[in-house]
Amino acid sequence: MRCKYLFLLLFLVQSAIAQDAHYWTEQYGTRSMLLSNSIFGSVQDLGAVFYNPARLSLIEENAFLISGKVYQLNTYNFKTSSDNGRSSPQTQSSFGGVPSLLAGTYRINGWDKHSFAYSFLSRRRMDLTLTESTSAYGNVLPEIPGEEYFSGDVGLNKKFNEEWLGLSWAFQPNDHFSIGVSNFVTIRKQSAFDRLIAQAYTEAQDVETYNNLNSYNYSHVGLLWKIGLAWEKESWMWGLTLTTPTVTLSGDGAFKYDRVYTGINDGQPIYEQYSENKISAIYKTPFSIAAGVGVNLKKGSIHASGEYFGAIDEYTLMTGSVFTGQSTGNDYQASLIDELNAVFNFGLGYHYIFNERFNAYVSFSTDYSAAVGNIDANANFTEQVYASTFNSNIYHYGGGVVMNLKRANITFGATLSTATYQMDRPLGFPSDTGPSLRQSEATTDINWRRWRFIVGVSIPFLNDWVKKWEDKLQGEKSN
Repeated sequence: MRCKYLFLLLFLVQSAIAQDAHYWTEQYGTRSMLLSNSIFGSVQDLGAVFYNPARLSLIEENAFLISGKVYQLNTYNFKTSSDNGRSSPQTQSSFGGVPSLLAGTYRINGWDKHSFAYSFLSRRRMDLTLTESTSAYGNVLPEIPGEEYFSGDVGLNKKFNEEWLGLSWAFQPNDHFSIGVSNFVTIRKQSAFDRLIAQAYTEAQDVETYNNLNSYNYSHVGLLWKIGLAWEKESWMWGLTLTTPTVTLSGDGAFKYDRVYTGINDGQPIYEQYSENKISAIYKTPFSIAAGVGVNLKKGSIHASGEYFGAIDEYTLMTGSVFTGQSTGNDYQASLIDELNAVFNFGLGYHYIFNERFNAYVSFSTDYSAAVGNIDANANFTEQVYASTFNSNIYHYGGGVVMNLKRANITFGATLSTATYQMDRPLGFPSDTGPSLRQSEATTDINWRRWRFIVGVSIPFLNDWVKKWEDKLQGEKSN
């Protein structure tokens, strides 16, 4: 056994599964989820608050939508080029509910050409905790003469949560054209830590230990707008949506770093500790422009969309104060940075009508990574850490059915998202000649699969019920 593979999973997972550099990972609205983001020009449910607010004028009835019963199965498969001494599992999975969209429309009496909506949606979300342990006796560490008892533990947590609260307005001056705007307050929280503990008891009756903790967290509140245009003529539907960059309202964060090392073979021991809170933080998102088209066929419809996201030059989310390592005398300054490439995503969807009560959907869309940064596996403390690190592309496949019942529309469906990634990240116990051992000839392939199972309910309010309340309010005003 060699412990150089013990810490592989920590750095692999931190880089490979953080989908914070992708823009089309989530879909909103029941039909919209089944059509995989192909509906910027033809969205027909309350996903319009996100995709194209101008389409709100084309929703005929007041409605309330809960797209909250979405169940998610995440699976990660790891395959290493050399599995000798591998302690991390080959497969990891998790299952749970995923909230997506809550939205509703309403009208104002006398404003017949205007439509209004409110919405709450989960824009990005991940919460992952992994721990790995190993122990062995033998010539585990070549740097130490003889045989030794060795044990090690690795822990990783990465979590982010971004929620949007929105109000939308749409105006339809004629039967063929409408314009709309959605204003969203964005609330984002992100945190990450990795911890590595390694211990050895040698034939010389010495105890060697290494303890390393790196963590950061930040929260951010911002504003952005989506501006939509929509046209309809005969069987054709077109749409255009502009999304502004995020404007920062407030943000703050924190860093923490610990490193304690006894030193192998009478090497220099290390003690470094740093923590800082209430650091000013900003978070940037790109300008984007999306266009879509839909065409109604005799027995269904075809949908196609594309969206271009601009690049973001390297910037600093937050920077800590300069600190000096207590035992080394080295100066450090922690920074959380980010940089994003421009990307273009596209989606295609097909809707088939079996009869007036039963419809089927199938779709495909891309979700290209905008990440520039990656993990530096050669350093125990990296002064500059990238917030977005997942460089692989994701592909989405969707399908399902919608049943149009008398009092509600019921949706059943599933979406599959896939990505693959390869990294060379075997690390080992630190030596007195450097922070770690690295075996660059070894690689690990990661295959990620995410299944989402959708149960959606859209409830049109009864016209008589709405009219009753409108008449009641008008009567109160006249009194």
